[in-house]
Amino acid sequence: MRFAKPALFLLLLGSAYALHAQKGKETSPLTVSLPGKPWAVQVDVRGFAVQLDETKPDGKKYLLAENTRTGITLSITMEQVHGFATLDNCRKVFRERNKGNAKLNPVDIKDSQIGEMAISEFTFEEPKGIPLHQKNVFGCLAKEDVYADIHLSKVQYTPKDQPLFTSILQAVHLTDETAGSGSQATSTSYLMEGSKYFLNNQFDKAIGPYQKALDLEKNDRKLESKLWRTLIDNLGMAYGITGDLKSAEDVFQYGISKDPTYPIFYYNMACTYAERNDLDNTVKYLKTAFEYKQNIIPGEQMPDPSKDDSFQRFMQNEKFRKLIESL
Repeated sequence: MRFAKPALFLLLLGSAYALHAQKGKETSPLTVSLPGKPWAVQVDVRGFAVQLDETKPDGKKYLLAENTRTGITLSITMEQVHGFATLDNCRKVFRERNKGNAKLNPVDIKDSQIGEMAISEFTFEEPKGIPLHQKNVFGCLAKEDVYADIHLSKVQYTPKDQPLFTSILQAVHLTDETAGSGSQATSTSYLMEGSKYFLNNQFDKAIGPYQKALDLEKNDRKLESKLWRTLIDNLGMAYGITGDLKSAEDVFQYGISKDPTYPIFYYNMACTYAERNDLDNTVKYLKTAFEYKQNIIPGEQMPDPSKDDSFQRFMQNEKFRKLIESL
């Protein structure tokens, strides 16, 4: 199955990212969330400037921030796993990490717990002969099927720095606010979250945040036209590719009802009917798509239906073949 994806998708998504986060500026509080989760990890600290805020290819969320005044680096990694996350597994990871670090001769190794967070700390004094004096503290939170790993580090550490580490760990908590900014989630944030899965071909996981974005847009339209079209296209494609053709049809029909001259909605509707072996409706929507081809977004191209997987089943049909030739 192949659906038409807007050629400007990456450009538009990049614009959304630019609106969502301004890296390099001091941010308070620091907040990290995962797509589809109505809660986030928040650290109520000041003086930290975000250096990285990204989703890695394996789906992990990663935030890196630095405080140039204190010299402390803080990172937060969130990972969704199969099954339930537990503090016992957090401690197991700590033990494995300590074994892996043994050749660097860590000192002052200590395990503890603050609230619901497991803690592991150690110091690299002179790894490989380098006078580093780097303090490392890891905090691990387990909630539902998610692990949140908080890492604090500082080189040239002295005991007087310990209260700083403790105060940061005590500022870590879970919040029901999402979208990485400490504010209520918006259709833009849900679009971004869904798109991270969509770009990794994790179409089943993209559906949840995309649908939430569409539900918000139905109540209060906020997205600019290009991003709104991207949302409709991608949500409908995600449903179609995962086999939920009824939901795909509903999404594209809604898009057509609000934007009746945008050709890609009709093209993807034709794909949906082709997957049902419905030749008459496939022809109907494909013809309409090309009737409106002049309304394609600048930078996009109309797809070539003769090369589309969805339509190959009809290529031996004379009626359909003549349509393709006329297009």
